[in-house]
Amino acid sequence: MGVQGFQEYIEKHCPSAVVPVELQKLARGSMVGGGRLRPPQTPLRLLVDAENCLHRLYGGFYTDWVSGGQWNHMLGYLAALSKACFNGNIELLVCFNGALEKGRLHEWVKRQVNERQTAQQIISHVQNKGTPPPKVWFLPPVCMAHCIRLALLRFRVGVVQSIEDHHLEVIALCRENGFHGLVAYDSDYALCNIPYYFSAHALKLSRNGKSLTTSQYLMHEVARQLDLNPNRFVIFASLLGNHILPDEDLAAFHWSLLGPEHPLASLKVKTLLIISV
Repeated sequence: MGVQGFQEYIEKHCPSAVVPVELQKLARGSMVGGGRLRPPQTPLRLLVDAENCLHRLYGGFYTDWVSGGQWNHMLGYLAALSKACFNGNIELLVCFNGALEKGRLHEWVKRQVNERQTAQQIISHVQNKGTPPPKVWFLPPVCMAHCIRLALLRFRVGVVQSIEDHHLEVIALCRENGFHGLVAYDSDYALCNIPYYFSAHALKLSRNGKSLTTSQYLMHEVARQLDLNPNRFVIFASLLGNHILPDEDLAAFHWSLLGPEHPLASLKVKTLLIISV
């Protein structure tokens, strides 16, 4: 699955490690994420990775997004979100990706190919059925990140932008500036041992604008289910395959882990021959 598939693996195979939380309740208490003390009356400070959260900041999977961008709906949603955070004693800082990251260009190419295929499916669906496409095909309208950044500034929500390495800068920002949690959806964050990691995809504002909920990932529970020491997440990430050591180069190692009784064992030789060619 590679390291990028680990996030989905957690949700599908480690359900006890994914717990629902209401952020206002965390903000009202003196404890964060089950253990970290917070001085009374101080806000719950959350860092949001906009790269993983654009569709939520846009207002969710709004059915008319395919028409070209419903900006008034987006502004209304962000206004309600900022108000809910202000009233709930929650302070957000949203980090946008401004890094080129040449080492990850092959990942960017893969994403562009997938998004192009999705765009073709969307066009075909609209032409043939005349109805909004499925939510899972959501593609951000052009310049959405830029528009969201300007809208957040309008509603006095803090924004920053990475410069060189987005993931490393987000992790450093979270650890070095006293944030109580990170709101994102990326295997790199799950495996870097951030204590309080919340789901960007599950972030949801209630219709009345009073309840902001999401899911928290309990990585110590994930480590327990995998029988893995959390301090070895870095080694585990390397063995899964990543942008530095692609999973294609680890194919022989991955296949070697399958026993002769495994359902895919019969495909082992054929697959390795294809990869070697």
